Amino acid sequence: MEQRVDRGIAMSLLTPSPLVRSLMGTPMSVAEYLELELPEPEDKRTIELDDGKLYIAEFAWVSHQLVLGQLLFRLCLYLDGFAEPPAEVWQRDILVLSRDLQRIMMADLTVTLQGHEHPIVDGCVEVEPDVVVEIISDDSRHRDLVWKRQVYAEAGIPEYWICDGRNDTVRQLELRDGQYVERAILTADDTLTTPLLPGLAVPLADVFRHRSRPAR
Repeated sequence: MEQRVDRGIAMSLLTPSPLVRSLMGTPMSVAEYLELELPEPEDKRTIELDDGKLYIAEFAWVSHQLVLGQLLFRLCLYLDGFAEPPAEVWQRDILVLSRDLQRIMMADLTVTLQGHEHPIVDGCVEVEPDVVVEIISDDSRHRDLVWKRQVYAEAGIPEYWICDGRNDTVRQLELRDGQYVERAILTADDTLTTPLLPGLAVPLADVFRHRSRPAR
């Protein structure tokens, strides 16, 4: 299976343009979102759709991107160890979670198991992944911990990992009876695993204590 990863985007700094910022709160349907034309192709990767209203994502720049890049790199190393990888890892793809509820999200990372490949329709993914990963920034803390927890659960996504660079933890949530429950809260001294990817073992010290990460 082909891994659909663009490592260049991983370390780029996606920042909303003034035009995009002016669209915050604009009522819009999924169909209108898909037809939205912006000056820069990457601008759309800063926009989500919350029950029919545009939300403009912000980032904690360097810290956010370094944690994202290190986790992506280690997931890719794991998948590269297979002649036929058991999953694909995608980065900031446009996820159409519900046309009825008018919801479009862009998780920092998504993992899709073999056999659950996502069809691409109008440049967007129309089927839910098996794992979504969000890297919390100060501006997104409540959104990632509360709103996206609800949205991803309602979409039926089996696992949600919340990476918090403020306290160097990964909160692993798994879906049970339509709601997320905590399976583990991992620290930089722990190793990230999941039953969905047998053999995956990511020492979180390599993610949170990497030498390229700025001192705090």
